[in-house]
Amino acid sequence: MPERQVPATSGDVVPDPPEPSSPLSGAAGALGDAVARLTGGDAVDPPDQPDRKGAASALGVVVSGLAGAARVGGKGAVVGGAFLAELLTTTATRLPLRDKATLLDQHPDQDTEQIADSLVAAASKVSGTIGGAAGGLAAAQWLATPSLIAIPVELAAETLLVAGVELKLVAELHEIYDARPQGELGDRASAYLGSWTTQRGLSGEGQTVGLASRLASAGSAALRKRITGRLARNLGSFLPFLAGAVIGARNNSASTRKLSQRLRADLATQPQRIESQRLELS
Repeated sequence: MPERQVPATSGDVVPDPPEPSSPLSGAAGALGDAVARLTGGDAVDPPDQPDRKGAASALGVVVSGLAGAARVGGKGAVVGGAFLAELLTTTATRLPLRDKATLLDQHPDQDTEQIADSLVAAASKVSGTIGGAAGGLAAAQWLATPSLIAIPVELAAETLLVAGVELKLVAELHEIYDARPQGELGDRASAYLGSWTTQRGLSGEGQTVGLASRLASAGSAALRKRITGRLARNLGSFLPFLAGAVIGARNNSASTRKLSQRLRADLATQPQRIESQRLELS
């Protein structure tokens, strides 16, 4: 017997049926959730930083999201630079970014450089832990039969997860250096993505003139190139046995620190509204 439909009264709000989630949207949601899990989201009292087991769990979340996309587009498409660039672009607006007020609450009695030091140390530790976890998973797969069958997707997951952590760092460094871009969330996310791609801080007072359009054309090619390069460097995580874990942790942490050094060299030249004892900027 068919279920009887109950008519809505004038006071009822009948929601539209939910739109089916696309593979890209599902993977972006998984990536954003994994970054939040590893970094504590935007909470004023973030949890302790994850150990390798926690990072492996977060990697598993991203791998699941990519596997769902692979069932639609094929594994070759999912681990390609174009899809990964689009996925990171989609995720950029979903990352748990802390604003300046939250960062100040978390770091009382610290100046700009001290807060930046803390942000960089935390992000570098997380990215290194991700590399170690990826290497640990690969070590187990080297002993499995058939060997290395899932590594391409896991390599993409590691690359995206580290990129997400670094993108969060980019945004929060701009916040603390008073270089927050103008515009809505989508505009700011595009600006931070451009900053991560070029490995440089935003100029002026965070102005992003024409950045969205550049990312839609030449900028998207640069983003694909950046992600493809990171994929190649992350291959070290998948060396036999636990050598990959050591190399993956070291390489990821070093890359995050190198990014932060370039950003801070640019951002520290901008006026700051937090007294900085180290820089002594006017």
